[in-house]
Amino acid sequence: MSKHDPSLVGLAALLAFAAGCFPNGGSTPRDEEEPPFVHPGVGAEGTPGESPGDLGGGARPGQSRSVRRMTIDVLQASMARVAGRDVHGNPIIWQFNGRDGFSDGAFGRALGRPDFQSSTEEGTVSNALYLKFVGDAARDVCTQMAKNDLLRNDASTRSLFPEAPWDGVATEAQVTRNVQHLLLRFLGLRVSASDPMVPALREVYQTGVDRFAVPGGGGELTPAAEGWRGVCVALFESPLFHND
Repeated sequence: MSKHDPSLVGLAALLAFAAGCFPNGGSTPRDEEEPPFVHPGVGAEGTPGESPGDLGGGARPGQSRSVRRMTIDVLQASMARVAGRDVHGNPIIWQFNGRDGFSDGAFGRALGRPDFQSSTEEGTVSNALYLKFVGDAARDVCTQMAKNDLLRNDASTRSLFPEAPWDGVATEAQVTRNVQHLLLRFLGLRVSASDPMVPALREVYQTGVDRFAVPGGGGELTPAAEGWRGVCVALFESPLFHND
């Protein structure tokens, strides 16, 4: 055998390489035995651990539930429930060419209601089309509510302005009470007069009243009724009304 047998030289090189990968004679490579410190720790429940201290980070937030809107069937029923009935006892609904605007004969399917032929599941993510039709529905329904309230002599039977007069100047206290009434009727929120939503909606009301001061601003409604119609539209379009 030669003093420098090539086969022995190759075997020695292979053993030296193996000793570098398995420093203690074990069977675990160095990288698997001692993971880098930047690897985040995960608890038994899969919750994220703390970030490395030298990065100044804290615990990573968990995933949050995405916001979903109500389905078209629920929206249709909710708006009709809030709107109530007209002076003849008929439910106030979104009217489009003599049909219920939320029906499949109008915009129900365009809004996403499944027909169980081409679609079997309704998407519940708000989009531009949904917001556009909701705005149309709110303006039509709120106009009907205001017109019917003007025909009711008993203030307690009115939907939009039972706490404030429609044929004169309302006091600040009357406007505030009526805003509180509408927040409870539309959103189910019983708020105090100091709640931030109250002055915001009072401003919406006043904007509607002031609209009659400009040329062509008047219509079939009185200034006060127009103001409350504007508050009605704002509440129907509020995310608090639609989010599931």
